[in-house]
Amino acid sequence: MDGFDAFDSPAAAEIDPAAEFLAQEQEDLAELGEDMGFNSPPQDIEVVQVEENSNMDFFSSNENGMETLTNGMGNINVREEPESIKKWKIEQEEKLKLKDENEEKKRKELKEQAKQELNDWYKHYEEQLQKTKENNRSAEETFVSEINDIQPGTEWERVAKQCDFSAKNTRNTKDVSRMRGILLQLKQNPPTRE
Repeated sequence: MDGFDAFDSPAAAEIDPAAEFLAQEQEDLAELGEDMGFNSPPQDIEVVQVEENSNMDFFSSNENGMETLTNGMGNINVREEPESIKKWKIEQEEKLKLKDENEEKKRKELKEQAKQELNDWYKHYEEQLQKTKENNRSAEETFVSEINDIQPGTEWERVAKQCDFSAKNTRNTKDVSRMRGILLQLKQNPPTRE
């Protein structure tokens, strides 16, 4: 443990890495300010010493120093923008306004087109609905007239109308050929009531 005795000494505890860092940053900012032509360098940064065993966070102790730094920059003079940059900014603003106007115009056109398409769709829907209603009414009238016109002996004819006797119908997977044969036989020779 002899190698760690240097860290436990009072001289090592007095050196604060945060204080060294802030001092170095202050020097760099002062040089940078002079290079850029600022009148006064930033004010001194207040350094808060943090003990080794304290529960304080580094950033919270550094917060006061940063406030002092930003308060010191209030005296900095900013140079005026060159004429070419001002001209470029004005041109960019005009281009953006033109683009915004074109976008608004296209958005309105799309809105109108969508309205028209929706109206056309509703019109087509209403036409289809009316056709379906008419077809259903005529089918209902036909069905009701057939039901009211029931006469003895026409039962098998009505059943035969509901059946598909074509052999082409392969939708059914069951073999219904025997049933079809019986219905055809009954259609040709209807049973008599005795």
